[in-house]
Formats: sequence, structure tokens, C-alpha cells
Amino acid sequence: MRCFVAIDLPEDIKASLFHSSEFLQKSGLLRANFVEKENLHLTLKFLGDLETDNLEKVKNELKKINFKKFNASLGKVGSFPYEDYVKVLHVGLNSENNEIKDLQKEVEVKLKGMGFKEEEREFSSHVTLARVHSLIKAQENKQAFLDKLKSFKVPKDEFEVNKFILIKSELMAKGPVYKVIEEYSLK
Repeated sequence: MRCFVAIDLPEDIKASLFHSSEFLQKSGLLRANFVEKENLHLTLKFLGDLETDNLEKVKNELKKINFKKFNASLGKVGSFPYEDYVKVLHVGLNSENNEIKDLQKEVEVKLKGMGFKEEEREFSSHVTLARVHSLIKAQENKQAFLDKLKSFKVPKDEFEVNKFILIKSELMAKGPVYKVIEEYSLK
């Protein structure tokens, strides 16, 4: 089964992000798969396909993580890999003292000891809003999209991160369906 470790977002933050992204959906300037409200999250570590016995070992390793609760807030809207070639639209997730990055590193270290490959790219704390198939081709529309993206704002609401989760992802015709396997409370 396909699994990953993530920070789940509170329902009010998910709703706010989802409704804000409708601004871009209705622009008609791009073709994209927007992430469903219930699937909005921040991935700490993608694990790939796990066998049942490996899953139990992962669950046990993640239980050993001892990390304090912290506050986070939504940041700037951006795109990957870069502005002129938009494949992913995202919003940053910030914590005052880099706790998100520190938690991600703890997860990485615990699972590296089990043989999971360490991520080569630097961790980017973000919540994916959409995977872009294409911008409308005309150059003036591309500039209109980039202008709209620059004016796209999300609320900077702060919320407490008091847990992280292990999620199973099932790929379906209409998109991924996520199921929480286990929750890990922060102290």
C-alpha cells in the first residue's frame, strides 16, 4: 500500500484554503487538478509502497518520535518548479522556529534507520493546492495568470500542530483517496 507521513490541517484551515483556491479555478487561465478539501495536508515524508510487515515497523518507529506541539500559519502562494513553468501551485506553511522542518528531519532520521532513502531535495514546507496540466497557451493569458497568481492571497490564520499522521493513499479514477492509518500526538 502507498503511504506517506504528513501534518494534517484543521478543518477550518482546509476550508479557507479550498475556498481561496476557487479564485484560481474560476479564472479559466489554467487546466489543473485542484486538491480536494479533505486531502489538503503537508507531506513530511513519502514512503511509497509498503508491505504489511514493513508498515508495522514504520508505525513503531514513528511512535518513538518525541516532539513538542507548535504553532503554524499559512504563508505565500507559489509554484513549482518555477514561475515560467508552473506544474504545482502551493501555499507555504510556516512555523516560528522552524519546527516543521525539525519535525520533518526527525521523521527522516527515524525512517532512514529502516532503510528508507533520504530525500535529496531540500525540504520545502508547503501544501499542494493544484497540479497543473497546462496554462492557457496564449502569452497574454499566461501573463494574466501570473498576475492573478500574484494577487492570490490566503488567510494567515495561525493554528496548533499537535499531531502528525501516517496515511494510506489509494489511487482511484477520480483521484487519490486518503485514509489515516495512525495518529501520533505531539507533547
